Amino acid sequence: MKKLIARFLAVLACMALAAGAAHAERDWSQVMTMPTEEQLAAPKAYRSPYISFNPHFNSKGFTACAMDFRIDFDPAGTYICPACWTLDTSLMDEKYELVWSDYGSTIDGYFGLQALGSGEKVVIMSLWDAFCQDKAGNVTVIKPQVLFPEDAKITEHTPETNGEGSFVQCMFPFEWETGKDYRFLLEQQTSEQGTELFILSLMEPEGEEQTVLFCFDSGMTGVWMDSISGFVENFVPEMAGWPRSLEFWNVRALTRSSGAWENAAAVDFYVNSSLGIEDYEGSWNLGRDENACWIITSGIPGLCQGPEKLTGYEIPAAESGVPN
Repeated sequence: MKKLIARFLAVLACMALAAGAAHAERDWSQVMTMPTEEQLAAPKAYRSPYISFNPHFNSKGFTACAMDFRIDFDPAGTYICPACWTLDTSLMDEKYELVWSDYGSTIDGYFGLQALGSGEKVVIMSLWDAFCQDKAGNVTVIKPQVLFPEDAKITEHTPETNGEGSFVQCMFPFEWETGKDYRFLLEQQTSEQGTELFILSLMEPEGEEQTVLFCFDSGMTGVWMDSISGFVENFVPEMAGWPRSLEFWNVRALTRSSGAWENAAAVDFYVNSSLGIEDYEGSWNLGRDENACWIITSGIPGLCQGPEKLTGYEIPAAESGVPN
């Protein structure tokens, strides 16, 4: 633990001196007092505040989305989720009386970067099962399939094994770098069978090689993305005090109606607002500047005072059009 704390303090000390990044370095000490060695070493029995965000677009419905992001702090027990998406199933309503998932009335997917309790870094993607009830009351379950990668850990969850319900999840090791800019690109494609595929790629904003991480077959036809969101979470109580951060900018979506890419108009933030989330104590701060929107959290109270405003933040958009 002492070595981990020393490494954190060293990283914090040299962040302002880093050079050569495409995106300007942020001095996090200006928005949150960093926890001391004694505070980090003390055991914690709670989790840090859960911060989520929801970008808004002027158009409705899209078939791809992209976002640039950077993570500076990612201690063990961190889940940085830059992309949650909800599907529009209105065309399926013509065939079925009801369409839902165990997670709620919508079908959702998630992509994120996790630092596990062991400190191992992984990427993870999940897509929920669809339950479809016809007029006679018969229920058909549509379960997603992972087409890529074939050799990764694939888990089919149920309400008995996971509180979020029935979904298919894929996870594998991926050593992303802190302090480095990345771009995710989530695209829909229609398979030869007519089902919708969801393909998640990661690239560097400077236009370097694109890496496909996941390809899921939803098993559904006639669906498209209705909205996107994201969150910053701590899931190991012992590491709650350690800061975790996310910056994001260039949030874009390919609109279904026009076939053109559109920048998000604004973003709203939420604190401790999700299914099963309690009022986690600690410190949090968020905002935006000319470069990015940003979030930072810690499970240690009193490190900062968060803003009163949580809605209507403009998202910096340095570029537009096709994100490649």
